[in-house]
Amino acid sequence: MQQDCYWIRDNVNENYEKAILDPWKATAFTAITQKTIYTRIHEYPKPSDIKAYEFLRGGCTDTAFLRENEISIIYSQWSCNNPDLEEVRKNVYLLEEAGTK
Repeated sequence: MQQDCYWIRDNVNENYEKAILDPWKATAFTAITQKTIYTRIHEYPKPSDIKAYEFLRGGCTDTAFLRENEISIIYSQWSCNNPDLEEVRKNVYLLEEAGTK
């Protein structure tokens, strides 16, 4: 994960501002990438954390969810099956329209 975070920091431009990923890993992700995150687990899972897991495990198919929450980066160990996403590195997907802001 650490190498992926450094890659994101160095290669994903500022138009991609917010990420969704495993909430347990979100604190480290933010510290390295300097990107904001959808949710993270502090002590115990909140409803937003459960929603993040459902989205990721479900193949990242809900583009409306991404737009509503202004999410443009998806970092997932599960594969994403969404034509609106571009896989730019293993486990790293970008919402294509976000790069045109």
